[in-house]
Formats: sequence, structure tokens, C-alpha cells
Amino acid sequence: FIMATQTTTKTQPIGLGLHDDFPAICIQDYETNNFKWFNVYEIFQNSNDLEEFTELMKKARKSVCRDEWFYSDCQYLHSIYSEHISDETLYEYLESLDDALSNGYSVSLHEEFIGHFGNSYFGELSEYYYGEYDNTKDFAENFVEENYDLDSLPDIITSNIDYENVWYDLQHDFVEIEADRKTYFFRQ
Repeated sequence: FIMATQTTTKTQPIGLGLHDDFPAICIQDYETNNFKWFNVYEIFQNSNDLEEFTELMKKARKSVCRDEWFYSDCQYLHSIYSEHISDETLYEYLESLDDALSNGYSVSLHEEFIGHFGNSYFGELSEYYYGEYDNTKDFAENFVEENYDLDSLPDIITSNIDYENVWYDLQHDFVEIEADRKTYFFRQ
């Protein structure tokens, strides 16, 4: 007696699963409520352009449902999140994130930056970044020391500068953003 068997290989879509350190999106089927998490940054890294990214996202969605789907949740994407965010917006966000990561910034800082400034600032984090400081007083003191010649002023004036009050005036030109338990400052 000889038994013939057939082996099939089922491939998982790219990006399947949740990664704590990178943007992810939860694709859910309207009808069945089945859902799966996808690491969209991994999908982005495996695509060469928007067209390929769109195809990989379609495969991801088809792995969860046939017809109607929505994004029921997200991670590190709250600044651009909607239940039907376009693949193009998602791709542009991930391009911006990739740029930020290559310049040494964190996923969290990028997310907070886009959350404050908006989609029109994709790819601009480095352009607006001023620095990391412990608090607004330290930022204001550093800003004054870098931009003004305090040596030309008498000590009685420089020793009485209220840097907290200086921050009050600077906050029209700069914004304070917290991420990764640190405080960062950006030009507005």
C-alpha cells in the first residue's frame, strides 16, 4: 500500500505581527471581526516605491478579509490615523520616519513631531529640530548664550536674567515636544 501526499506551503504576508518599536496597524474585517496586526515599517522596507507598497498592503488586507475592512487600531501612527488611511499617506509617513531614523531620531520623537506639526511636515524633522534640553529654562539659557554676546553686558545684568521669563517670549518661535522621557525643542 503506497500513499501519495501533497505538501503545500502557505506564505505569510510581509509584516505580519506587532513589533513594539515600530509603527503597526490593525486590519479588521467588518463582517467577521477577524483582525491581524501588521508592522507597516517592515512592509515599507520591503517595497521600492509607493506602487509596490500599495500591492503589499493589498496582500496584507486580503489575508484578513475579502471585502470590507478597516484599520481598528494603530501603534506609532496616531498622528495620521484614520480607519481608512490611504496607502499613499501611510507611505509618505513611513518615508518621513525612515529619514528621521537615518538621522538618529527615534520613532516616538517622529510621531510626536508629526502629531504637533501635521502631515505637511513629513520629512522635515531635521529642518525644525533645535535640540534636547532638560527643561524650558535650560533651553532659554542656552539659546541666549548662543545668540547674544553676554560678555559685553555687566555681571549685574547677566546674573539677573530670568530665563523662565525668556522662555515665555521664545515660545512663540519654538515648541517643546516630549518623547522618550526627554524634552526636545523645535523651531515653529
